[in-house]
Amino acid sequence: MSSCRERWAAVCRTTVLLLAVALSGACVTDRHQSSRKVDPRVVEINLVAARQAVDLTGSGLMANAYTLNGKVPGPELRLHVGDTAVVHFRNELPELTTVHWHGIELDNVNDGTSVTQDPVRPGESFDYRFKVTRPGVFWYHSHAMPSNPEFKGFYGAIVVTDDSDARLVEKQVLPDADQTWTLVLSDTTVCKKPGMNDTATFAADPSRPWAFTARLGPFPGLVAYPSPVDLCEAPRDRHGVFTDTGPLAEGEIPNIQPATSCSAGGNTFGMESRKSCRVNEGQLVLTNGVVAAARAGTPENPGALQGDRDVFAVEPGSGVRLRLVNAAVSRYFRLRLTDQSGKQQTIYRVGGQGGVLDRVIVEGGQIGQLDTKFERGEILLGVAERTDVVIRIPDTAKPGSVLTLWTLDYQHYGTAEYPYGYGGLPTVPVAHFRVAEGADTARYAIAEGDPLRLHPAVNDPVESIKTLTIDRHLLDPASFAAPAIGTPEEEILLTVVGLKHTIDGVFGTVLEQGAADYRDIPHLQSSRYAAVGDTLELTFYNGTQMHHPMHLHGFSFQPLRITDVNNNTVYQYDYNEFVDTVDVPSLYKLVMRVRLADRPIFATGLPGGAKGRWLLHCHIFPHAALGMMSELVVVDPATVQ
Repeated sequence: MSSCRERWAAVCRTTVLLLAVALSGACVTDRHQSSRKVDPRVVEINLVAARQAVDLTGSGLMANAYTLNGKVPGPELRLHVGDTAVVHFRNELPELTTVHWHGIELDNVNDGTSVTQDPVRPGESFDYRFKVTRPGVFWYHSHAMPSNPEFKGFYGAIVVTDDSDARLVEKQVLPDADQTWTLVLSDTTVCKKPGMNDTATFAADPSRPWAFTARLGPFPGLVAYPSPVDLCEAPRDRHGVFTDTGPLAEGEIPNIQPATSCSAGGNTFGMESRKSCRVNEGQLVLTNGVVAAARAGTPENPGALQGDRDVFAVEPGSGVRLRLVNAAVSRYFRLRLTDQSGKQQTIYRVGGQGGVLDRVIVEGGQIGQLDTKFERGEILLGVAERTDVVIRIPDTAKPGSVLTLWTLDYQHYGTAEYPYGYGGLPTVPVAHFRVAEGADTARYAIAEGDPLRLHPAVNDPVESIKTLTIDRHLLDPASFAAPAIGTPEEEILLTVVGLKHTIDGVFGTVLEQGAADYRDIPHLQSSRYAAVGDTLELTFYNGTQMHHPMHLHGFSFQPLRITDVNNNTVYQYDYNEFVDTVDVPSLYKLVMRVRLADRPIFATGLPGGAKGRWLLHCHIFPHAALGMMSELVVVDPATVQ
């Protein structure tokens, strides 16, 4: 029996499909959403951020979350390429905030960051306006001290489709709308009564599965600071500074932003260092704002299902499409699908940040000379990454049986299995798929390499910018008529100085901390400059012991290759894809191409919307908060000598 959430989702998707036929596809999906449509290519939405109690389990675990229109996550925006969104945002939170439209190639003034606008004060409003020009799975979140509001629920999904997507659904190459779901994955920690908070984020439990130590068990526990008792009994303010206000009340979600004053101390890996700078993942994994039903056993030997949260009805032999969003602050989601017997089912990637791919891809395992550290047929979602996948329900699946999508721990830091006593994360479900009773066996087929945008019914391959001529490189700010602060270096070094994350050894905290007026925020020695219309080839050089999901605002880019530190290629991307966030493995370099295409200034319709300051940062927000943040400043080519 499907859950209420599932039944509503099906009704909403049907409504969306009908609207798409009649109104070119622009809509907002939320049963309590207030929106107006005047032009069929314009979606107008009222978005209110407010602190409100929400039930994270459906059974009474209440948390005082940062909601959007009363929900976590906020309403999903569904748009078609060419549509315009007009968002009337009102801030009813007890702190300053903005809304960043992650991955959307909009004009600079609407990017929603500390260098494009002053934050919206409590009780005040701000209108965001943008036109979507590229398909893909995107999302929105706060960009003002974002570790805290995102941990508390301030996020939502955006799905932008194009005609190619619709054609592939029509040809049954991709599953129908009634078998397509968006899953926004995140995590959080909720305080208990003072004196009752847990002393370990995840207590050791030999019955819980874990991805390391002989595969899936036993779970050794996560003992690193800060634990829930630390976060809840000695709370931090929004800047990460410890307060003397006493413990948080039951149901509060703590601030997790690290203070910029943290330091390594005398012992690089000592406890005082961890107390200063470290942030752990949240205790509770959320799927669309609630904890999925627990399941006994392990992915390889699943037991009984306990409840019906995030249980979706499917048919034997059918295809299911999932648009996945990682909205967590620091957690990586390593996703594995297993059936009732524990057999792994392949997850096929069909798209993601840049819309549908040219062909079906199976990820994981060894690619080139690079060990991805997750198994072939699984899907890895780094922080802020999104993907579009298809799963096929086996023909032999028995009515009433349940397939489960699990998230496993992913080793994204350390050269051994979690050194320094940090432990790891337990394996937990994020969604379940129950085979319907009496359903007819469907006949959906998908395989690695199947054509998507290369399908004869579409014949619209992803544009490649990998071979475009580079007429001009990054600009030297010292050569400007009025010399500016910055660098023309095209290799962007990710490093750690005294346990604080940096870009080029420069702490970029000033870009997020802000100033009295956003126009007064200074540039940095790591700031880079380029001209509108230029195509650049840039390199992220990860010189640290952990992965970093790097995000460039305002522009999608195409990854070219991954090299070792000596510039020897270990993996060459053999497909074209536009992304805005890419996970850079530890001690590797990632080379990418980006075209700084102009777009109109929304308010005037005139060219120049690409000009301005665009943030560039690690999307593990505590890393950005400690300094792994810089900017790409795009200028008018007429001003370039």
